[in-house]
Amino acid sequence: MDRVHDIARGALHFGVNRSFAIARSHYESIDLATMSQGFAPGYTDAELEDIEKEVAPLAQDLSTKIEDEIIPPKN
Repeated sequence: MDRVHDIARGALHFGVNRSFAIARSHYESIDLATMSQGFAPGYTDAELEDIEKEVAPLAQDLSTKIEDEIIPPKN
């Protein structure tokens, strides 16, 4: 169980790190310090749902492309 936890934790940290790297590579002036705080206050639940719907297909494309780097291969 510890190994599974370690793999999940590693995947989470890798994913967040990759997200920051992608954001920085596309937007030089992006405020990474603010991004590190999580969701910006002031968004309603409906606005966050709209944002999630908008980014879902793009996130799916990206996650498919980097899947081999995050998920350990089957033995």
